[in-house]
Amino acid sequence: MACFPLFVQLEGCQCLVVGGGKVALRKCQTLSEFGANVLVAAKEACRELQEFSSSHPSVTLLTRPAKVSDADGMSLVICASDDEALHKEIADYCRDRRILVNTADDRENCTFFFPAIVRQEDVVIGISTGGNSPAASKYLRQLLQKEIPKYFGSLVKRLGSFRCTAKALLPLPSQREQLFTQLLEEGIAHKGELTSEFMKAKLDQALKQAEKPSNPHAPLERV
Repeated sequence: MACFPLFVQLEGCQCLVVGGGKVALRKCQTLSEFGANVLVAAKEACRELQEFSSSHPSVTLLTRPAKVSDADGMSLVICASDDEALHKEIADYCRDRRILVNTADDRENCTFFFPAIVRQEDVVIGISTGGNSPAASKYLRQLLQKEIPKYFGSLVKRLGSFRCTAKALLPLPSQREQLFTQLLEEGIAHKGELTSEFMKAKLDQALKQAEKPSNPHAPLERV
């Protein structure tokens, strides 16, 4: 069965990564990018992981075998070592305590799947095949990275900075939807360029449109 995509806030959350190889490194890099505090437990860690943890204060590396109790208090647990027996033990421990757990290459011991991610600032696309084909997820990630304009993340952030103003002046969601559709189309047409003057002009136009009285003689729509 396909999994429901749910985007969660990881800023300041505690996450555990079990393993010290390249897979564990990639998981740490992604979690750290989204603001998580990451505890890594591994008897041995590759040089890249050691360097990454040394240069990122939010990542703590414990060079000792992981224990199931390391999962206590964690928001997410990711098993990425070569110890399948330990993975199973940790996954069972997490299930009993309703801690989300992902086990690399073992979909049966996952309560969530770590997606392939495409990101531009606050625009994030997560791709999952339900654990069926990581290669397919990687293919789609690479495809989408090429298709999304490089300016798109900054354009969306620009639109977001205007939302509070628009929300305060335009009470109806339909009015704001129409306004931001026009602004987005303008930004795309000009490859990310969206001036304050244009946004203000479009907002003024939307306000005038909202102030127009409805026509009492307009025919009623049939339902």
